[in-house]
Amino acid sequence: MGYKDNFKKRNRHFTAEDKCVEFLNSKDILHTRYGFDALFDVPWEKFGMIPDVLKNTPDYMVLHNTASLLEAKGCNDILRLKQLDMKSYDWWSKIINLNMFLYSSTNKCHKIIEYNKLKGIALECETDMYPENKKVYYKIPWELIK
Repeated sequence: MGYKDNFKKRNRHFTAEDKCVEFLNSKDILHTRYGFDALFDVPWEKFGMIPDVLKNTPDYMVLHNTASLLEAKGCNDILRLKQLDMKSYDWWSKIINLNMFLYSSTNKCHKIIEYNKLKGIALECETDMYPENKKVYYKIPWELIK
């Protein structure tokens, strides 16, 4: 499976979310599922009716030193961050601190970065487009994420 597969196939297994929960549990960090997790409960044609900012609700609410949101994203050696998703993340990050848990299947490791810092990196990277939906994304090399 890879980024060229269609959306349903790409999102059938949530490796990044599994690794995120594993990490949070290992550190005894209180968290709860927060994002809209309806990929398989809502028919695809109905899912599109939901406003983007709600479809792109970050995955977790984390209650550690402060409350924050945490979005889990997976990749191989290139993180693909969609411009449309970034508009939603911009909105969420104005309400509460938003962090990104990023997991590389190629490197078998994770990185945690503030969304606004990742956005700054993304804006310096080249873009491409998913063939099935024409959504533009930034191609962020794993080694640039610090």
